[in-house]
Amino acid sequence: MQKESLSSSPDFDANSMTATCLSHEELVEFHNQTKEKWPERCWSDKDLTAKSEIIHFHLSPQVRDEIIGSLEFVRANGLKLNTITQEDFRLPTLAREMPELRQRLDQGLGFVVIHTDLAETLSEQEFEILGWAICNYFGQIMRQGIDHDLRLFTVADKGTANSDPTRIGASAKRSAKHSDNGCLEPRPPCYLGLFCYQSSDQGGESTIISAQSILGTIMNERPDLLSHYFQTYHFRAPQSHVWPSKGPTIQKPILEFKNGELMVHYARIMITPGMEMAGEPLSAVQIEALDFLDEVLERPDLNFKTLLRPGDLLVMNNLAFLHGREEFSPGSTGGRNLKRYWMWRRHIGPGTDPVLLDLAEFDS
Repeated sequence: MQKESLSSSPDFDANSMTATCLSHEELVEFHNQTKEKWPERCWSDKDLTAKSEIIHFHLSPQVRDEIIGSLEFVRANGLKLNTITQEDFRLPTLAREMPELRQRLDQGLGFVVIHTDLAETLSEQEFEILGWAICNYFGQIMRQGIDHDLRLFTVADKGTANSDPTRIGASAKRSAKHSDNGCLEPRPPCYLGLFCYQSSDQGGESTIISAQSILGTIMNERPDLLSHYFQTYHFRAPQSHVWPSKGPTIQKPILEFKNGELMVHYARIMITPGMEMAGEPLSAVQIEALDFLDEVLERPDLNFKTLLRPGDLLVMNNLAFLHGREEFSPGSTGGRNLKRYWMWRRHIGPGTDPVLLDLAEFDS
């Protein structure tokens, strides 16, 4: 008897695929389909050595002139980060290049480093506005707090002022691989932007790994653990990402097939306490699965590593890739200072239309 194809299986749901509705064989088949659809995502560090022109993007003189003109308008009218709108900062030359840049995130390697070479000429507030303006062309900017960090979050060593153990981005410690989960919203950020205002004296390299590479490694080396990555886990939300009317955790699988795409949600530092808060501490086999995952995430051959310099903007697909950061030393000049932006895609799926969003989220 001929095996039924996945797309015609009664258990097939293009919106969400988890181990609760798929067999091991179906997971393997669906993984193979996603590899064929997004072959560029199945990269190793060796594959990237010859793709510098795809990884890096330098602003043209025309875009730089448009930025300078827009900043002059900002200064002349006293606009601030929380008062500026997209109509105040128009970059038509960049807009013409944006479809290709989005393509690199959606269909290509999953990330791009944009070199602006403007950090030294701008105040920190102007730098934040520029980062917001460029990222706004990628997608709609998301809030990162209920009543603060509405347009960005400053990733820097905040020392003892940081009392949240889940906010490694607010310290100089090494940040293990994770996704930004945007716990305030029903949808995580599609894109993540990291705009370097000031680099550290030592350390602080950014790292990226593909979900396709992660899943392929698990299937090859520990297929017995596969189902545990598609189970639902409780994530402890950062303190500033908790609605007072809701509990302190959100629930997600680590890996899932959604809309025909392999997606990843992970932060070990959030899962372990989250499961304990929910009264469901990790079992021995779950700990084994997460330990193996953590080991895979640290393999140099599966990672892209780069040190962002002032004026560099790293934009990446936050749904299909994880990122991390090496430990850094604060240094004599104040240490590493990056501006983080979260974005929802407007050009794929329901975008930001409230009607389409509700239909997609509540009628699926």
